[in-house]
Amino acid sequence: MTLLLNPRFQGLLALGLRVVLAGLFVVAGGLKLFDPAAFAVEIDRYQLIPWWSCALLALLLPWLEVCVGISLLTRWLSRGALAWVTALLIVFSLALLSAMLRGLSIDCGCFGRLWQSTGTFWPLVRNVVLLGITVFLWWQPHRL
Repeated sequence: MTLLLNPRFQGLLALGLRVVLAGLFVVAGGLKLFDPAAFAVEIDRYQLIPWWSCALLALLLPWLEVCVGISLLTRWLSRGALAWVTALLIVFSLALLSAMLRGLSIDCGCFGRLWQSTGTFWPLVRNVVLLGITVFLWWQPHRL
């Protein structure tokens, strides 16, 4: 318990979690950059927005994910990047929850074609864990 209260340990933990979060967003966005058409189809499977919005989102969202990941990694505008990551994770989680509640049998589309057949449950669990990481990082403002 004393280890968790140690400021040096908290600083190292914050650094490690920030790098993991940044890396996930850079990889997820980077993988989707190569095939926006396939990503648009994945977005459309959620049945939440019209096709033209899916196509536009498929072009813009991967760049946003890469940019916020790089920003977290380099600490350039990292508070703003953390706000974006938090907002994106909330929106992604709500979309996954919506698909699950409506009984849609879809892949999350989170990592492009790298991981398929992920369904909606485990990606939702992963997003909740990642949101927990963002909460911890928000409580470490001097180390972000």
